[in-house]
Amino acid sequence: MTDRRDSPGAADADGQPVRLSVLLVDDHEVVRIGLRGLLMSQPDMTVCGEASSVAEARAAIESLKPDVVLLDLTLGDESGFSLLRLLEKDRRWPPILVLSMFDEALYSDDALALGAAGYMMKDAPPEELTRAIRTVAGGGVHLSERLSQRVVRRMVSAGEQSTTIHAMLTAREQEVLELLGMALTTREIAARMGTAVKTVDSHKRNLCEKLGLDSAAALLRYAVVNARPPGSGP
Repeated sequence: MTDRRDSPGAADADGQPVRLSVLLVDDHEVVRIGLRGLLMSQPDMTVCGEASSVAEARAAIESLKPDVVLLDLTLGDESGFSLLRLLEKDRRWPPILVLSMFDEALYSDDALALGAAGYMMKDAPPEELTRAIRTVAGGGVHLSERLSQRVVRRMVSAGEQSTTIHAMLTAREQEVLELLGMALTTREIAARMGTAVKTVDSHKRNLCEKLGLDSAAALLRYAVVNARPPGSGP
């Protein structure tokens, strides 16, 4: 269960920077034009394609194999949730970052539950969007400060249940879970713990088995919602 991309800013065999390929899925051409201009201005990003419907997006994902999909929830008469449900069935898909006009309090929980790697509103600053794309490309989850606070409050309210579940885990597994909850990539966790990437992958497989989770994406979502921050106590 390795990350799709361990670190933005990587280089290929010739030492050339590897650009993150982003697929734009939005039914408004003017929005796509603006996003394309922003992302193409970044030295480590490129727009590999565009789509305005679920069918177009699905075909583009399969043919272009983008690093990140930037998804609007409103696609004409269709819903971006339909694409997320397809993602839930096919874990080989790239991370999807939702970029929506709808307040995150309304739909972020549903989007994350269906496998989205992050949720942003369209009025967010451009620098936050590019940072979020790099985060999800690196295997992390992007949450706004407000959404992060909601997650922390939910973690506190679910403290007793979380403590019982986490009692099954070894100290190293709990540490991996906590660092995943901080949206760190596998490589970053290995560096933080002073161990090998393969060892972290082994801990992640054990965590999935013990927690009844079926994929690295499911483990990441669980960690973001349930893991206790380091130093928060038992």
